[in-house]
Amino acid sequence: MAPGYVIALALEAAGILGLVVGLVRLRTERLARAAELRGLLLTGNATTALASAGRAASVPTPQRVVLRSVAAERNRDADAARAALHRALGIYTQPERSAA
Repeated sequence: MAPGYVIALALEAAGILGLVVGLVRLRTERLARAAELRGLLLTGNATTALASAGRAASVPTPQRVVLRSVAAERNRDADAARAALHRALGIYTQPERSAA
């Protein structure tokens, strides 16, 4: 073979090897991001999720997450916010009265 063909084949092989390495790195990063997001969604705590992302493969994921509802407190806050909004915007919603 001519030396040009050998050099071309070496460059082609290096390119293919670089492509394979890049794909493996992308896959690894994608799996790490998925594990981090899974931990965040299951715990709700970003610090814990980041710490456990590295050991996600060895730790089984919990099957159920139970959250307590605080609907009464939310309703109270929503009512207070709604009342403040009505007080603030009340001057714009009331019909104008003429000074007759």
